[in-house]
Amino acid sequence: MPVKFMDKLERKLGKYAIRNLMLYIILGNIAVYLLCMFNTNLVSYLYLDPEAVLSGQVWRLITFLFIPPSISYSQFFLVALSLYFYYFIGKMLENQWGAFRFNVFYLIGVICTIVVSLIFNFSVVGASYLNESLFLAFATLFPNMQVLLFFFIPIKVKWMGIFVAALMIFQFFAGGWAIKLMILASFLNYILFFWPVLWDKIKYGRRREQYFKKVNFKNGSGGKIIQDVAFHRCCICGKTEKDDPNMQFRYCSQCDGSREYCMDHLYDHVHYKDPNRSWTPPEGQ
Repeated sequence: MPVKFMDKLERKLGKYAIRNLMLYIILGNIAVYLLCMFNTNLVSYLYLDPEAVLSGQVWRLITFLFIPPSISYSQFFLVALSLYFYYFIGKMLENQWGAFRFNVFYLIGVICTIVVSLIFNFSVVGASYLNESLFLAFATLFPNMQVLLFFFIPIKVKWMGIFVAALMIFQFFAGGWAIKLMILASFLNYILFFWPVLWDKIKYGRRREQYFKKVNFKNGSGGKIIQDVAFHRCCICGKTEKDDPNMQFRYCSQCDGSREYCMDHLYDHVHYKDPNRSWTPPEGQ
């Protein structure tokens, strides 16, 4: 999503942001799980049912988010682990973006899910696909963070993200229209937020390929190729991906020239204007 647009939106609406949003979502999941111990039919009053919503049960527009991954007693440990993991992901995203941007990311996924459900008249039980979009956002921002799979297998988050993305692609092509639409609705937030990052990665790959072609050409077939080279550098602090492998870098569309910034300085730097430029295009062009 364009940085300039998000900055304007945050200045106008930032005071309404819900801080620790994921904590409230997880607490709602825990409450529903505990209540289902006494009434397993509770879920039937909570999931997103278009016909029930149109008949007046408008609470379903929100309560489907609080349905846990399972209500089975035998899966208590897996449910607890899953809820903690998604709380951790949400907290990390909020720390990285700020409460307002995280709210917008989550809200886009919720609204798209509701709209698709109502228009195409199919029910939604839980927010599994929306949670997957949170995980992909987390894997994109922190690809080199290491977690313990099954508590003893160290693995980088990016490999888990690739697996989740591949699984979603498979489900999209193998599933019916309801699955396809739900995946698209749940992942529109990811697409809107991360297409600049994904495009930067494509450009980075091209730059890297062109660089090594030049080095190979200069050194010849037997020359030594220098591989430990930083391709991103923040114009403010000089940080590169070698200094912090988890840091993301972006180009600023409002600065003259190709000026790149780390995420610590992307939103609060003074926009650079080339003094030698004879004409500056109006804002928005």
